[in-house]
Amino acid sequence: MRYFIGYLMRGESAEYFKATCSDIATRFGVEDVSSIVPPHITVKAPFDRIDGNSIDEIISLIADAPAIPITLSEWNHFGTRTIFLDAPNPPAELKTYIKSVLSKFRSLGIMLNPQEHDPHIHMSIARFLKPEQYEEVWKYLNAMPAPKFDIMFDNLTIFVKENRDERIWKTLKTFPLTGKRQ
Repeated sequence: MRYFIGYLMRGESAEYFKATCSDIATRFGVEDVSSIVPPHITVKAPFDRIDGNSIDEIISLIADAPAIPITLSEWNHFGTRTIFLDAPNPPAELKTYIKSVLSKFRSLGIMLNPQEHDPHIHMSIARFLKPEQYEEVWKYLNAMPAPKFDIMFDNLTIFVKENRDERIWKTLKTFPLTGKRQ
């Protein structure tokens, strides 16, 4: 099985994700990101793991953290392959929390990719773009103001696909962050 861990978005930001991904796919002939993955912010990139119980156990232990407010509000990109709605000034508390979550995965022998050593908190809108698609989508999105979503990072969710060849990620289990703020 293949997994990744993230924050499952709900409400207005999730609806925006679905509508915008679908609009971009229709306009520019790119893959509709919302058709392959639920609206989310990635915490731990995809990995293979046989023992799902230890993943549940780890997440249940780290879900006692408090919910953390975050704002998504600017268009940004990784090279010419991915365009996303960025959290330009994520709280240090959130980055510290994500790093602590990732250290738990390292303790299970699940290696981090280089980008996970300094998490960039974002919601991908268009991925796997060719350079000419990137130019068109980037110009289109920048012609309108980026939305602003003030959300609470209040859950960790396990996303799964049964095997590597599947395209669709499913929500396996969501753990609410239940800790109290100091």
